[in-house]
Amino acid sequence: MNWYLVWIIGFLLLLLVISVVATTRVKSADGYVMADFRLGFFPICGSVIATVTGSAALIGGAGKGFEMGLSYNITGVAYASFTIAAVLLLGPVIRRLRLYTVPELFARRFGKVAALIPALIVGLLYMTPTFGMQLVGMGAILASITDLTVFWGILAGFVVTLAFTLVGGMPSVAWTDAIQTFVILAGVIITLIMGINYVGGIGTIIENTPADHFSFTSIGGIELLNWFLIFGPFYIVWQTTWQRLTAAKSDRVGIWAVVIGFAVSVLIGAAAIIIGIAALQMFPADTMPDVIYTSFIAEIFHGSIGGLLMVSLLAALLTGATSFLLSGAINISKDIYQGWVNPRATDDQILTVSRISVAAMAVIGLGIALVIKDIIAIYQVALSFTATTLVMPVLAAMFWKRATKRGVVWSMIAAMAVSLVWRFSGQPFGIHEILPGLITSAIVLIAVSLATRHSDDEVVVAYYHAYRAGELRTHGVDEEPAAPGDVPAGTSTAAGQATAPEAEVAAGTQPARTAEAASPGVEQQRPQAE
Repeated sequence: MNWYLVWIIGFLLLLLVISVVATTRVKSADGYVMADFRLGFFPICGSVIATVTGSAALIGGAGKGFEMGLSYNITGVAYASFTIAAVLLLGPVIRRLRLYTVPELFARRFGKVAALIPALIVGLLYMTPTFGMQLVGMGAILASITDLTVFWGILAGFVVTLAFTLVGGMPSVAWTDAIQTFVILAGVIITLIMGINYVGGIGTIIENTPADHFSFTSIGGIELLNWFLIFGPFYIVWQTTWQRLTAAKSDRVGIWAVVIGFAVSVLIGAAAIIIGIAALQMFPADTMPDVIYTSFIAEIFHGSIGGLLMVSLLAALLTGATSFLLSGAINISKDIYQGWVNPRATDDQILTVSRISVAAMAVIGLGIALVIKDIIAIYQVALSFTATTLVMPVLAAMFWKRATKRGVVWSMIAAMAVSLVWRFSGQPFGIHEILPGLITSAIVLIAVSLATRHSDDEVVVAYYHAYRAGELRTHGVDEEPAAPGDVPAGTSTAAGQATAPEAEVAAGTQPARTAEAASPGVEQQRPQAE
């Protein structure tokens, strides 16, 4: 009996049942992409864990543990510290703005023209390649436990993921993520404990492993900085976290579910690295890193147990793939279709475009997966170019009222250009392109903003400071009693008195929403025409 197939078929049948049940709950576009803003702690925390611990954390983490040892833990420290700090600081602001996407922040603050570049970057440059990254992992797993080649394994993963995402949307993704979290945790813990015992125990590992594998700094200061910057700043603008925050039923649930989810994810990532170190006792040093995790499981366990562990890995990859597809679909349906193509789109039209977007992104991601097989390489490029273009503008929208649309747009263009030149120049001095990209973004944003005036379609406000001053109110997101200061505030404009939502609709930044829903009330000023 092929236990691997038994476990996988059982797992897929469970997903089918959940998807069918979830379909009955999807009545609107908000229900499909945001679960009607009513997710509780368990599905959000589980969804975060399952999404973060995808192929980069498990397959990539074990491979890097095999290659470089404990130094790779710098990535977990980076993404957890940046995320937790950002969520604790900006989580309530993101929820009160009721942001579906990162580009929506650009549209509200700087006008919809400024949101187009972020929408393309997040939807196509990040979400689509990272979906392809998950397919590569699925293909490797299916190829290792069946007679399928990696090519056909990737195609099989593509079909399953696409069908699951199209049918259920966010409700099915969030709840299956939560369930799969237990499978992932069990799989990693069992693999770690049994694997260490199989190779002879901790003493044997320490004795037979190069000493530099147990050093957190063996790769050197520049490499540590590179890894920290690659995996750190990006998570400030990781759209998946923003969407989980907004989809939560309250501030407290959303913030703490994300914080705890990332803390657990760091521990899972560390376990994967240790598994990679243990694998040094079994496999030649020239073994391909991306096959270490699956080969380790296949070598140690009988199929009846190994099948469950492979399913835990498959669950992690499927989780990441569905989340990336759904998140990118929101960029296309909300930021591009509703923002540019059809501002008065109905809910049914947005829902249809969301599903079409899922299918289109999946096909593009499949093409990437069939061409590029290096998981960590795909992820590095997606993270670094997204971070260099978006981090500084997002921080400006939150904290710096003087930032202008021209400053933001030129900062994104300049950061992308410098990052590309730096990368294709061979990364001078061993420094990753993310550092010069971030520096360029900050300098250009500040310089151009100070040299230009606000455009007509901007809303001149620093959202974080507006929230702290009690000038940012909730619109149907937070069901908890409002904190002191969370009250509506009037809005002054250059033309006279008007509410902030009315001003935004008039400016064209939120054309398809009602004035009430367009933007929370904030004490802000409209710029004079240039």
